[in-house]
Amino acid sequence: MNSNKLKRVMRSGRLSPEQLARDRKIRRKVQEEFPPAPEQPIPNTLSEALKQAIHDSEMTVYQVAKRAHVSQIIISRFLSGERDIRMATADKLANALGLKLVTRG
Repeated sequence: MNSNKLKRVMRSGRLSPEQLARDRKIRRKVQEEFPPAPEQPIPNTLSEALKQAIHDSEMTVYQVAKRAHVSQIIISRFLSGERDIRMATADKLANALGLKLVTRG
């Protein structure tokens, strides 16, 4: 059994140009070997259904925002995938779009 333990090392100052170049090289190699997985929307989610309903409505984002009493910026960022929304905001948007929650059973 290997008894080697990792030791945390804290920097006391800035990296030298050589250390910085080495760090970038290591990070690039790790990134090449383990690229981040692309974030993909989960199909059949409430968020996706809400986005689709906003797109399918005959209202502009501004009109939806005004009817729901929600900031247009929040809706735009939600639609672009920049941010998620709170459940209370989803409720307001669903109400403004005339959506109803239906359970399967």
